[in-house]
Amino acid sequence: MGDADARGTDRRAADGRARRRSGATTGVVGRTLRVGAAGSAAGLAATGLAATVLAVLTALTACSTGGARGPTPPATAGPTSTDTSTGTAAPAELPDDDAGHQAAWVVERLADADDPAVVDVEARFTDGFLAEVPAARLVEVLASIRAAGPWTPVSVDGGAQGLVVRLAGPQDDLDMQLAVDAEGRIAGLLFTPAAPPRDPASSWGDLTGEVEALPGSTSLLVARVEGGRCVPLDGMPAGSAAGESLPIGSIVKLYVLGAVVDAVEAGRLTWDRELTLTDELRSLPSGRLQDEPAGTVLTVEEAARDMIAISDNTATDLLVDALGRDAVERALADLGHADPARNVPLATTRELFHVGWGGGEDLRTRWRGADPSGRAAILAGLPAGPPELDPQEMAGVAAWTDDVDWFATAADLCAAHAALAERASTDAGAPLREVLSANPGVAVDDAAWSHVAFKGGSSVGTMAGAWYAEPADGGDPVVVVLQSAVAVPAQALPAETLVGIAEDALALAR
Repeated sequence: MGDADARGTDRRAADGRARRRSGATTGVVGRTLRVGAAGSAAGLAATGLAATVLAVLTALTACSTGGARGPTPPATAGPTSTDTSTGTAAPAELPDDDAGHQAAWVVERLADADDPAVVDVEARFTDGFLAEVPAARLVEVLASIRAAGPWTPVSVDGGAQGLVVRLAGPQDDLDMQLAVDAEGRIAGLLFTPAAPPRDPASSWGDLTGEVEALPGSTSLLVARVEGGRCVPLDGMPAGSAAGESLPIGSIVKLYVLGAVVDAVEAGRLTWDRELTLTDELRSLPSGRLQDEPAGTVLTVEEAARDMIAISDNTATDLLVDALGRDAVERALADLGHADPARNVPLATTRELFHVGWGGGEDLRTRWRGADPSGRAAILAGLPAGPPELDPQEMAGVAAWTDDVDWFATAADLCAAHAALAERASTDAGAPLREVLSANPGVAVDDAAWSHVAFKGGSSVGTMAGAWYAEPADGGDPVVVVLQSAVAVPAQALPAETLVGIAEDALALAR
């Protein structure tokens, strides 16, 4: 896969204001790291290891995936994929690039008898990462993982700016997700239990049976888009909560993108308008903009690209600020959401962090019981800037059970993709196809699909993905939506399973 924005080079405005790199990686699913990205990490409770969530553990990250074997960032150069079985397999070779060098350093630290020096750790990680997880804490966490080893890297997926490394251990395997910034420093690091193996589904019955057997509430929709309308395939939707409204995490950013296009069409916004980062609007990862200094400038188009490709939360909130909250709320209905009031007032990502994890159980309880005007009052009373969160505490709180998330049905998300596809054919929506396909979320069979648009979303205990795929033979587009939500974070759907089910659905729908 290529860069999210081919123009991603350092630039400076004439007046000396800092500009940011736009582009390249989609962090790893967070279960995010996404940069994270990727999302809601269940932690390593299932393996009996403590204190293993490293990264700015974002509950709002979108999933990004890069292949059939699991969540990987899009490669920016020379994608590497090595696969061997666990057990007695020879160690996998890590690539000779920034991400590979940093991954090798982490693997070596897990094999060392002694802890790394704090000064060495500080040299390896970004300031933004260390602000959330201090170097001394990282040393402790690496020691706890090392104690459960030895660990052997047995597979590698990804590219120069992000990798997923499968680590084989004495009992259970781990996936180490790592992302680097433009300077090659570690911007995201996450250890999660390796996803259980699954056999590709050979029939719709096999696939729907698998979805129905997953923990918690699940919904799978496969539909064809005919004349701009979603027509479900026979037996769809499926799942234990088929067709129900479930949390969608960062997939809400499809509606922000739709609001941008509508504002451009109406003349209220332009794709080249400049947005300026402020400390008040700064959110938490996933993304990279949160690590940039106040005063950093990017265009609406650059923000939209990063909002989708790397699920940049701060870029999203800058767009919402430029649009106005009410414009995004209108877009919910305009893009076909059947119950837009469920998401009114629409919280920004920064606000959702505050309500879900920054204010404790009392604030979540107030939010759950409040009507729209009461929720608006809660949002108005939140402090500026992002909250200070403890990643480990956050990983144990499935805030969606208190209604802290954004919600939609699979049919709503199918309608949103179809509406965006229509807008992509207009002058105002000209950038949409490139923006939505920069991170396709699955390994794309170019012989079968000419265009794949994707947005994923995850939070603690939730995982969802929505794909819009155009057949290479010119047939009707296919939409696949999979949603999963569990109250017990350790039971969260692995990104690798989400991707496998989506790829099987696309293969069966061809």
